[in-house]
Amino acid sequence: MIDRPVGIRSLAVSFPSQIRTNDYWIEKYPQLLAKTQPRRTRSYMPAESTIDNGLDIWSQEVAPYLSDPFRGNVERRVLGADESALMLEYRAARDALERANLSPDRVELTIVTSLFCEQIGLGNAAYLARQLELCCPAWNLESTCSSALVALQNACALVQAGEYRNVLVVVSHIGSDAVDEQDTLSWSMGDGAGAFVVDALKPSQGIIATKIVNTVATCDAYLHELVIDAQGMPRMRTRTGENASAIAETAVEFVRICCEGAVAAAGLTLEQIDFFAFNTPTAWYASVCARALGIDPQRTINLYPRYANIGPVFPVANLYHAALAGKIRENDLVLVYTNGATATAAATVMRWGDVVLGSLPAPAIAVTGEIHQPRKISFSRQQACFSSEKFVSASPKERRQMLETYILEWLASSLQLPITQLNSDLYLAELLDSLMAFELRRRIEADLHVRVPIERFFGENNVAQLAELLLNQLALTNLIASESATDTSSNQGQEREKLSL
Repeated sequence: MIDRPVGIRSLAVSFPSQIRTNDYWIEKYPQLLAKTQPRRTRSYMPAESTIDNGLDIWSQEVAPYLSDPFRGNVERRVLGADESALMLEYRAARDALERANLSPDRVELTIVTSLFCEQIGLGNAAYLARQLELCCPAWNLESTCSSALVALQNACALVQAGEYRNVLVVVSHIGSDAVDEQDTLSWSMGDGAGAFVVDALKPSQGIIATKIVNTVATCDAYLHELVIDAQGMPRMRTRTGENASAIAETAVEFVRICCEGAVAAAGLTLEQIDFFAFNTPTAWYASVCARALGIDPQRTINLYPRYANIGPVFPVANLYHAALAGKIRENDLVLVYTNGATATAAATVMRWGDVVLGSLPAPAIAVTGEIHQPRKISFSRQQACFSSEKFVSASPKERRQMLETYILEWLASSLQLPITQLNSDLYLAELLDSLMAFELRRRIEADLHVRVPIERFFGENNVAQLAELLLNQLALTNLIASESATDTSSNQGQEREKLSL
């Protein structure tokens, strides 16, 4: 708990001049669209009201987007030829300082996060301090998408302790340069910057409590590699890692731990919060968070259709647009949540002050509203189920055929293709993108209770090879269960053999 009123005094955002729509990839890389276009899917889960499991919540919120090859992406802001991360950071920082009536010589500390900036191995803190003509210390801080909230916690603690009277926090995310344009991950990446000034506020306003945890469970969700681009310059390149499914598997758990922990530390309840600002690295993330906490989606905002994934800039942009739209007013209780892969998840509860907003960013081209609600889909369990009884009584050859049929029926139903167009020699990577691969793995693990490495759905792995892996996994599970049943039966009488499915 923070006793002194310390929090955000001014807030500004800065985005590139170029707005890239889906037409860019449709025209430049039609082969990517052709690969994803046929995927029209349905989800097969219990009725919405009965779902509380984290993965089920995620899957149901994902389902309406699976028929969209762009997965809910509409627009994203990307750097032009003469723009840079430092330029965006400078504009946002200068705007925040001007709105706070704070001259550069009066700034006492600057904390900067430059995610995927032009500098390799270095953040922009010193470069930004030079451009702003600051005389204060300038630190680089990085906690991936939670960087803004981690910086906010540090800044507030330092101001409260009397180490500094004010702190300028600046964050940027240059996702468009961090991925290969021919990787569908590029569809979800946007660029932008945000800045805010942390200072003393009116009594009872400012940061009340924060809950931060590590996200080591998501290590290897993304891989970062050093490459040389077409101009001969070194670049960091990001691609989906083997543990990407952990983001879905832990999303609900992390939002509950952090948000419930923060409101408890603040002596409040979720019902008392006036507005929630969740980071939205995907189009459905805000809905997942709202469902996980049991709150009305109208109490939050989803900027994903407008900006795509802007990483650590989301907290600043969410608060900016929410305040601009009148969704947040002075003295409202606000909860901000972020989740940074391979870093930290964080939630901060604050009482909103008289925050001065910076210049308005350029309007969207096609996005008519900030909250994008896809068409809801009705769900049922019409997918072919796996019969453990028939599997146990079948011959080894029949068991393998049953598993191949199980996989092919899922693919046919999910892709809405005639099963006659599918066969066991097809490479899974030709049918599934990463999101659908994770859904298939989730379904297998839910139905068969065996773990499947995500890499088995990519590369040159086909349906037959996946069925063979499942057959071996089930045989091992059966052996372990049989031995366990034998050991137990010595004192309890003979028990029937169990197949753990």
